[in-house]
Amino acid sequence: TSQQQPLLTHESVALSLAPPRAPPRDSVIRNLYTNPRSDMRLHNLLTSTSTSSKNNDDVDDPDQAKTSSYESHNLQSRFLQLLQDGNHLLHHNIHPHLPSSLSLPDQLIRFIGRTLPLEWQHRHRDNGNFRNIADGMVKLTCPMIGLSNLRLTHEFLKLSSTKRRRRIRYGDHHAMQYIDLFLPQHDDINQQMQPSAGNNINENKVPVRGTLFFVHGGAWGSGHPWMYRLVAPAFLARNLAVAIVGYRTYPDAINIDAQVDDIRLAFDELDDVLNECVVPVADDALERKEAGTCDDNDNGWVGNIVMGHSSGAHIALLLLVDMLSERMKPSSTSKLAAKECSQYPWSLPHYFVGLSGPYDISDHFDFEAGRGVEQISPMKPICGYTRLNFDRASPAKRLLSKLASFREQVDSADLTNLTMQEITPPMLLVHGIEDSTVPFTATSDAGRKLRSCGLTGLDEIYLEKTEHQDVIMHFMMGGSAMDAVFEWLREQRRRQNVIGQGSGRKMKLQSRL
Repeated sequence: TSQQQPLLTHESVALSLAPPRAPPRDSVIRNLYTNPRSDMRLHNLLTSTSTSSKNNDDVDDPDQAKTSSYESHNLQSRFLQLLQDGNHLLHHNIHPHLPSSLSLPDQLIRFIGRTLPLEWQHRHRDNGNFRNIADGMVKLTCPMIGLSNLRLTHEFLKLSSTKRRRRIRYGDHHAMQYIDLFLPQHDDINQQMQPSAGNNINENKVPVRGTLFFVHGGAWGSGHPWMYRLVAPAFLARNLAVAIVGYRTYPDAINIDAQVDDIRLAFDELDDVLNECVVPVADDALERKEAGTCDDNDNGWVGNIVMGHSSGAHIALLLLVDMLSERMKPSSTSKLAAKECSQYPWSLPHYFVGLSGPYDISDHFDFEAGRGVEQISPMKPICGYTRLNFDRASPAKRLLSKLASFREQVDSADLTNLTMQEITPPMLLVHGIEDSTVPFTATSDAGRKLRSCGLTGLDEIYLEKTEHQDVIMHFMMGGSAMDAVFEWLREQRRRQNVIGQGSGRKMKLQSRL
């Protein structure tokens, strides 16, 4: 029942059978599953087409001509005989979980995709009109959300003040290349927090428990940091600095690597800025554990959290894969591999959180094709148009390729004890079970593939009755996704006495019930 299995719903089962896991809609095989009359039409078609093929077969013995057509080597004849012998195929029921009809929004999307000329779709996708339409729809909904929740409106206006928000430019100073940095106010900081040992105490520096490095979504072709500003308060209340990253979206970014480069430049720029304005609090978890005073409400050091939503989760995971690739290199050739967390507290991610991300581009292209948006979506051009480039833009497959290319270096003398588990931060993938924009199978498949690469410190959480935008809205307005992430972070702190010691982490697959 639904009470015993809240993740098992009609919607979630149908999404689990979405392309590429099931035949594409309107295909012959799909119709066999969903249309009880399609098998009869296929039978009649094969019957008519097999007549000519039988005449072409060499049959010298008259008795042999009376034998079953299954004995013929003709493929159509063989399949026809299977249909004739299998009465269950001729009188089968429709598939109990594959939807025989589309929802009204999907019907509208597919109608628009089929009606609009392909050249028109590509032109408006490639000249930025898709971005203008998507961003414009968000702007139209903001006043309605503000009127329905005055508290959020007040919080948004307060964060928009230059006293709370610091804008940091990076890269070539493109209009989209900036970071909105928010620091906890002194009034919000617990007085028990002390700067970590070894840091020069400066009254102008804010003691923080870590940072949130957030990469927004928008289908690779839309979105701005201000749209996700309300993600910050929940983390600021826990004395973490929050950096919401803007980056070039399509068509300003011509490919996925350009977006990953933007995020990497922003991460490095933030490292320099944070060293000037914040100081990490002391991590006294070991002392408190020995004293028997360790609890979940402590104010100790947490670390740097890299988090992304939707396409932002995909880009952020590619960034993590590139960082892991650098750490696999010998220390003499990798600046990142030589850094220590104690000396460079802002240089390395301590946790990765992916929210509702499409991590396999080839699979997601098939899913978008099933919805009828594959031609107008920026995903196809920014990820390289071809299946080969789609694989290169998929984090797990890119990591597997990196592992193969660095195999000799990993086996070298100075890296004999290096494992993926030791250099990878704890990872969490969160997904709504009824997400019709990016199906939850994207997370389950990514988790399986990443573990096969050695990333065993990976957890998955699936949220019941939760759709695509619900996950990020939970961080803005409160909800199960935010609660699950903070609970997971507390669990990670309980597992580790000292940040950076990741050995011994156990693999866990949990459902958010």
